[in-house]
Parts: sequence; structure tokens; C-alpha cells
Amino acid sequence: MFRYELDLQNEFKKMLENNLDKNEVVLKEFDARFGNVDLVKVSYKSFNPSLEQQFKILSNHATSVVVAFLHKKQKRSFKYLHEKTGYTYDYLKKIIKTLKKYNIINEVSENCFVISDTFNFPKLKFISYELKLKDWQHAVFQAKKNEVFSYKSFVVMPDDIALKIKAKHTDIFKLYNVGLIAVNKNSYKIIINCKVNNTKIIYNPTLISSIAKSVILKNQIN
Repeated sequence: MFRYELDLQNEFKKMLENNLDKNEVVLKEFDARFGNVDLVKVSYKSFNPSLEQQFKILSNHATSVVVAFLHKKQKRSFKYLHEKTGYTYDYLKKIIKTLKKYNIINEVSENCFVISDTFNFPKLKFISYELKLKDWQHAVFQAKKNEVFSYKSFVVMPDDIALKIKAKHTDIFKLYNVGLIAVNKNSYKIIINCKVNNTKIIYNPTLISSIAKSVILKNQIN
């Protein structure tokens, strides 16, 4: 049915895009952890287009690394950031200057910083999809890791393979709270569902920069 995983990915992406709401977008190779996620559907619960410039700044991974070590209430010193990031003094100083300029961070005391009260990450909901032709065990492992940022996490496979896996291994998917989607050339169907993951998102640098890029994309689409 599908000769290559890329064929499966492209067809499934088209199917998802044919059923999107106006506040949703599908992204390929979403970089949110160690290794890209094949597909992610992003739902924008709240979105402020006026913040695009701030998110352009955060789409730079080096900048997002600095922000990942900061908080809104607990101040961090320049020395702390210097040690944690490993950046040179001048490079870190340049990043902090940019973050201050665009009101992403505030300097609350000399060389001590917090995330600005006026800056907030948009409320996004992620559904992640790992696509495989055969290796469902590896796909489940990858999908489980996606729970660190995903509302729901699915494995997506050709329907003939997916139905065989459901018959024998539903308990594995239930154990790891990973869903299974069966795809043919014309449609797809959730054959094993998963529970909503309510774990608080951990904003690592890679996820911050990827969220920023998705916000920019959404703004461009609108």
C-alpha cells in the first residue's frame, strides 16, 4: 500500500489538513525533544499576532536556551546563566540585550533577570504522530516520549498492519497510553484511543524555539 514511510507521512498529512479547524496547523518533523516528531497537529487556543517579533527572537535556539533557564518569579543572575549555557560573556550579553529590548525578560536588579510579566507563551495544544510501516515497538517508544509536550500521542501505520497489531498488542498501547491510527489510501481511523495527557509542559530550549516557529507560521497563514 505504502512503499516508503515518507509516502505514508505525506498521505496522512493531507488527510489531517483536509479536516483542520481555522485555529489548527499540521507541522512536519517538529523538533520538540531529542529527535524530531514525524507530524504534529497544533491547536491555537489563544494567539496574539502582535507578538510575532518576540517569537522570531525565540525561534533562534541559542536565545531559547537562555529563556529556558529563566522564570517569572525566581530571578537568575548573569553568572548563573553564563555557567548554565556555556556561552561566552559577550555572546550571552548580546542575547540578554535582545531579550530585554523586546520585553521578553526584565532586569529586576543588577545583572539579575526574570521573564517579563507581559510575555506569555501562547496556549497551544499538541497532538503528535509517529509514523511507521512495520516497526511498531520503536514507534510506541517514540510516541511515549512525545507525552512531555503532547495532549495526545499516536502511532500511525498502514491499516493492514495496524489491525494485526491491535489484535495482539492492544495492552501495550494501553499500558503506555499511546493511540494507534490505521491508514489506507483514502482515509484513516483511530483503532486504539489514548487518554488525554494533562502533564504540565516542560519548556526545554528545543520546544521553545519550535513553538516560536509554529507561532510565526500561524501568523503568516492568517
